Amino acid sequence: MRLDADTIAELEAWEERRLSPEEFAARVAAPWSEREAEDFAQLVAWFNRRYPTVRERLASTRHLMAQWDRSRPRQP
Repeated sequence: MRLDADTIAELEAWEERRLSPEEFAARVAAPWSEREAEDFAQLVAWFNRRYPTVRERLASTRHLMAQWDRSRPRQP
């Protein structure tokens, strides 16, 4: 799926916008659905099995962030 430049710009603006303290507090306080909690627990369990040490977890995170940054569309 390819996104056009306007959509990419809109998503980047949304992603990088600053939340007001009230918006942040509301998002943090919002309860998770049962499905969201189950999904999160499964993801954490998988990640901990896949990367059992702190060193492996940090290396994985650094690698994925670098990969994401390299593949991220840039505005001209």
